[in-house]
Amino acid sequence: MTLDARQKAMLREMGVRVWWPTQAAQAEDEPEQALAKAKPAPPAPTKSSTAPAEDAAAQSHRASPPPTAIQPASNTPAAAEPEGAARGWRVGALQALHEAGEAGGPCWLLLMEQRQDSSGDAQRLLQAMLRAARLHQGSQVWLAPLLRVPETGAVEGLEPVLEGSQPDLVFIMGRLGAQALLETDEPLGRLRGQVHDLWGLPAVVSYDPVTLLRSPADKGKAWDDLCLAGQLAREQYAERKASEAD
Repeated sequence: MTLDARQKAMLREMGVRVWWPTQAAQAEDEPEQALAKAKPAPPAPTKSSTAPAEDAAAQSHRASPPPTAIQPASNTPAAAEPEGAARGWRVGALQALHEAGEAGGPCWLLLMEQRQDSSGDAQRLLQAMLRAARLHQGSQVWLAPLLRVPETGAVEGLEPVLEGSQPDLVFIMGRLGAQALLETDEPLGRLRGQVHDLWGLPAVVSYDPVTLLRSPADKGKAWDDLCLAGQLAREQYAERKASEAD
C-alpha cells in the first residue's frame, strides 16, 4: 500500500511507525536494529584487563535491590522516635479546613500525627479523603496536629482545642497519637472499627496519610473508618440540634 506524505505524518502523530522494504528506509527507521546486527568490534588490548572489573561492578550495582535505600524512610518514625523512648505528646494549633456554611452541619476535629516524613503528597491525600467523604460540603472540619515533645505525661493542649472546635466527632489519625490520647497500648488494628470516648466525645481511630501512602492497600480500611465516623457525626449533630431546639 502506498501512503502519501499526509498519511505518513498522521501515523507518526499517533505513534505508529511505518516500515518500508527499501534499504534506505530501513536505515532511517530502524537505527537500533541496524546497530544490533552489526558485529561488535573486539575490545582494545589496553582495556581488556579493566573491562571485566567494570562489568562486574556494573552488574553488582544493578543487582543491588532498591528497597534497601527506601526501607529506612518507611520506618522513619520508629527509627527517629522509638516506641520505648520517654517522650510525650502535645496538640498543636487549631486550624479550619472547611466551613459548614449557613446551613450548618456536623463538626469534625481531626487530630493527626505530624510525621517527620510528611510531604505534599500526604496533604493532598488528606484533602482527597475529606472530599471523598463529602466533608467539604456542609461540614465544619478542624485540624490540629499531634506533636512529639520531650516531656512525658498526659497529652498537652487537648482541652483548649476541644473547647475551640466544639466537635461532634473526633477523628484520630495515627497509631502512636491514638495510643497516647486514649491511654492504651492496643495496636491500631484493634483500635479501628469501634467508637472510643475522648473526654466525653465519640472518637474514631484510623491511619494517617503518610502510612496510607506507604501502604496503599490500607486505603479501603481508612474509607471504612471515614464512613463510621461520618455516621456518628451525623447522629451527634442531629442530637445537638434537637437539644438546642428544646
